[in-house]
Amino acid sequence: MKNYHAKLFILLFFAIAIISCNPEGGLKNPANYIDYVDISRDLDPAVSQDGNLIAYYHQSLEYPEPEDYPTGLYVMNEEGTNRRLLLKGDHWSPSWSPDGEWLVFTSGGILQIINIEGDSIRTFQRIDDLPLYSPDWSRDGKEILFSAPLTIEGGVFKMTPDFIHIKRILDPQTNNGMYASWSPGRNKIVYEKGSQTWKSTDIFIIDTLLVSEIRLTNNDRDDRDPTWSPIGNMIAWSSNMQIYIKHIDGNDEYRFDYGRFPAWTPDSKYIIYCNANDDFSKEVLYKIDINGEKKIQLTF
Repeated sequence: MKNYHAKLFILLFFAIAIISCNPEGGLKNPANYIDYVDISRDLDPAVSQDGNLIAYYHQSLEYPEPEDYPTGLYVMNEEGTNRRLLLKGDHWSPSWSPDGEWLVFTSGGILQIINIEGDSIRTFQRIDDLPLYSPDWSRDGKEILFSAPLTIEGGVFKMTPDFIHIKRILDPQTNNGMYASWSPGRNKIVYEKGSQTWKSTDIFIIDTLLVSEIRLTNNDRDDRDPTWSPIGNMIAWSSNMQIYIKHIDGNDEYRFDYGRFPAWTPDSKYIIYCNANDDFSKEVLYKIDINGEKKIQLTF
């Protein structure tokens, strides 16, 4: 009988070990949390310059979608309250105007600007039929940065908010940077770049005169979604589904929580980002201080 119980214990032990390694039934790897999410995703947070509002893209993965929380572009208070739907549908990568009255975002490969009441919208059509994405409104309100695919006509562009004056900053034939973000003074940009010979994507900084390029990261991870701190001394980005910050001089790199799509608060003391909820069923928004000591869940 003891031998029977011993064998039963061994079988149960290995069964539990196998289940623990099974993503469907056991422990889940937080670095792969996007593989488990099956209800909804809250993505692309953007904080208004006064710090009072957060815009984000909510994607429902349920069918039919819940009537009270469908896929769309949303705005909420900075503590996660008073959520309201601004525009239903797939509209992502919002970026605020300095006065907090307008949002630029991408939708179906075109750029649009909408006021936060949702009753006025303007559309910028594609450049040579290329899809446009990842807009970033400068802090002085004068120019919007955006990206197009790495073709002869593509690259990183800037334009005035009235859609009249457009200029390419990064030409793929000389610099294949993408997904750029302004520095607070609009004299530099930070962006991600890779190549066929590199094993990963890294983060770079260059002045707008294209004179001096600095490589901020150099590793075997995929470094993405770089964004400049409002006070100008740090860059935040996601790397293999983890949030990092680093001083622009290349020193003092810090790793925070798992997640992606970091966004700074105006005082540069907190980061808003996306990560899984406790049971990995949803990707939600969190707020964490740059010391990594205080973490708050904003959406549910």
